[in-house]
Amino acid sequence: MAVHQTAVQVPAQIKVEPEDWQVTEAFDVAFTEAGEHGYFFVEKRCLSTIPVAAWLAKQLDVPELDVGFAGMKDKHALTRQWFSVRLPGPEEPVDITSLERSEGEERIKVLASHRHQRKLRRGEHQANRFQVVLRNVDKPIDTDALTQSFESGFPNYFGPQRFGRHNLGDALHWLNHRRDRRVARRVSRQQQGWHLSVLRSWVFNELLAARVADGSWQTCLEGDVMGQGGAQGEAVPMGPLWGRGRERCAGEALRRQQHSFEQIKTPDDAQSLGAVCEALEYAGVDRSERGLIVKPWDVGCKQDLSAGTLTASFCLPVGAYATVMLGQWFALHDMSLEPSQ
Repeated sequence: MAVHQTAVQVPAQIKVEPEDWQVTEAFDVAFTEAGEHGYFFVEKRCLSTIPVAAWLAKQLDVPELDVGFAGMKDKHALTRQWFSVRLPGPEEPVDITSLERSEGEERIKVLASHRHQRKLRRGEHQANRFQVVLRNVDKPIDTDALTQSFESGFPNYFGPQRFGRHNLGDALHWLNHRRDRRVARRVSRQQQGWHLSVLRSWVFNELLAARVADGSWQTCLEGDVMGQGGAQGEAVPMGPLWGRGRERCAGEALRRQQHSFEQIKTPDDAQSLGAVCEALEYAGVDRSERGLIVKPWDVGCKQDLSAGTLTASFCLPVGAYATVMLGQWFALHDMSLEPSQ
């Protein structure tokens, strides 16, 4: 997959310590302070989102299905996010002083709570605020220029964590053999959903990479579908998350898309991108759009040459990847993926 980046990337390590990667949900809602759902603002360290949801369910003695959250957050990090828990009965404030856990490197602490009338759904938060420490950056960086470069935007690729080592190959195998009963029996509904997500992400990335390659990813082509991007809601061209539905782009944008369908192949060179899209239409998922461009806001960069660190703070809209943004300017080495000593 092609990636838009600067000519020379500066080597940098990320996630050396969990505190090097801090993420806080921006969630602007007027809590009703009444209703059967408790909302909990949770700080977690060295834990992914699902185990925290399970822990909350156990602590409050409810089924895990009664716990909601807006987004999945990194494991090897210090993150703060909202959870909702259905708590029928008296609408009394929940005592959060006991909602705390510490075990080895793992930590959970509830920082605040409210009452609200409905369950928290996926993607309901407005943005994610990041504070990232990049280490072993021993080259002087013009932080003002870097800030301006970040603010100018970057291609809105899905990050490599969406694909893993074998996710795309497994998803393509399922898509091509899903009517085989032997294959269907081995794949749960949850796994089918993940396969579809991986395939749609791959299609989007490939179409975006073609726009990056011909220099049109920041350009509104004739016939482009337009949407909002960044904090200011400026108009940006959109790319398809493929599935059933009416073709919305036209003209020059459609011509380039059709060219990509014919020219781009799957990694095993067995199918065209167009063939994968046609199969996705029969797989029962509806088409939607995602912006080709992301423009971060509230960006700040600070370097400490003596410590070999560069600290970047910024906000990204829901669904955008900080690793993709940083990877345009830095050759990232994720230390959380290294084997434990």
